[in-house]
Parts: sequence; structure tokens; C-alpha cells
Amino acid sequence: MAIPVLQKSAAIYQTDGKLDPAGFERHIDFQTYVPPGDLAAFVNHFWTIRWNNTSGQPYVSEQVMHRPYVDVYLSAQESGIQCTFRDRRDYEANGSGRIIGARFKPGAFRAFWQKPLAGLHNETIALQHAFVEADQAWIVHTLSLPDDAAVGALAELLQAQKPIHDPNIEVIETIIRATESEGLLTVTEVAEWMGKSERWLQQLFQDYIGIGLKWQLQRIKLLEAAKAIRECNEPDWADMAYALGYSSQQHFITDFKRVLGKTPLQYKKEMLSLGANGL
Repeated sequence: MAIPVLQKSAAIYQTDGKLDPAGFERHIDFQTYVPPGDLAAFVNHFWTIRWNNTSGQPYVSEQVMHRPYVDVYLSAQESGIQCTFRDRRDYEANGSGRIIGARFKPGAFRAFWQKPLAGLHNETIALQHAFVEADQAWIVHTLSLPDDAAVGALAELLQAQKPIHDPNIEVIETIIRATESEGLLTVTEVAEWMGKSERWLQQLFQDYIGIGLKWQLQRIKLLEAAKAIRECNEPDWADMAYALGYSSQQHFITDFKRVLGKTPLQYKKEMLSLGANGL
């Protein structure tokens, strides 16, 4: 059976989760591919990453605050299933390399895992735990293929699971879109907007994302803060804190430092030193 070749996506990749998006674009070749029709309800996009670092110094290719996604990925160094990470995660690019992957829609990996994802945050799982066919021989063969064919082989692996439509995936997607666009700041506000109980919402996110809705709401705040800090020449920390729904400037700084490992001011200075103020 011929491996399908997937079409590259014309959509512009959103770098919202990356803490140095300008640096990422300078050093990394990132391509996305449109999923085939039978996977469109489950997969946001397939992707490839390439880099060629000849400087002799490791480049921290991504400082990422993860959003509620699961990625399946293949590389010569490591392959697996990366669940949502609660805090910042750094990725280094040494020498030359390539990674092939698939990004699932929020909650959609539940259709392949076939049990609750509760407790799987901050975890990287072996491919064969969800895809028995993905042994080392399959990985080596897939990585020997050109990018488009390798992405097609990964799509075949997912299609072989015959995932079943789950309406809760669409519910989660609706909730996440609303939290990112409707200015909903608390679980209580989301529950009122949905007409559901807070307990029901928290359980839904634990089962399908692996982390509660409260984490998602905090993540949106911090991603908005990081973007505003990069784009503003002289941030007003108090105004920023209150605009994001924090009760005080100190609460905002504490949250930011706990997740990113640095204060907003330290982050601003770092972006300026990298020449990355702006997208």
C-alpha cells in the first residue's frame, strides 16, 4: 500500500507558546501539514522540524509554555508521546537534526489512549504504549523517508487505530476557544458561560487533557503577559497585572516566576539581549 503524501499547510504557524518566537524562526525550519480527512477531527496538524547548528554552542531552540496539546514525535535521538507540561520546558538544538510529529487537538488524544489522561501531565510516553506497531524498526524506516512521506507514514499509524468520534473533544475545543477569546478568567465564569458545574468542567479537563481547567486559564494569562512584555518597550507591571485579572502586581510576578523561572523584568531583559522584542 502506497504511503499517502500530505499537503503542506498554508496556515501561518502560531508561535504563542514560545518564549523567544523570533529566535525560533531564525534557527528552526518548521513546516506543518494538513491532516487527511478522517483524522481532521483529531489532529490539528502534522509537523516537521529541522535545524543545522554549526556554531559549536547549543542553541536553546524553544523555551515553551505548553498549551493543552499532546504531540507524537519521531527523531533519531528519541521518539515518544509528549503530554502537556505544566511549567516551562527548554529544548536544545545541537548539530543537525530533524523531528517528525503530529499535534492532536486539545483532548483528542483520549480517542487513541482510550482511558483518562489524568496524571499524565509532565510525561513523555513510549510510542508503543498507544501504537503497538511503532517499534524501533518502524521508527527507523519512517525516519529514512523524505519529510512528506514520513509524515504520511505517521498519518497511517494514527489511521490504523480507527479513532471513534467523541463529542467531548468538540466541547473542549469550544471551551478553549472561549477562554482564549471571551475574556473568561475563572472556572466559575467558564461554568456559567457553559451552563455546567465547575466540578463537571474540572473532571472533563482532567480526563481529556490531564490537567484541570484552572491550569488552562492561568496559562492563557501568562502567555498574554509574555507576549505583551516582548512587544512593549516599557511595561507597566501593575497595569499588566490588573489587566490580566490578578489581584495584585506581586501575585502576577510570583505566578510568572514560578512557571518561567524568572521575573517579568528578567524576562524582558533577556528578550532585549537576544534582540527578540517583538514577533
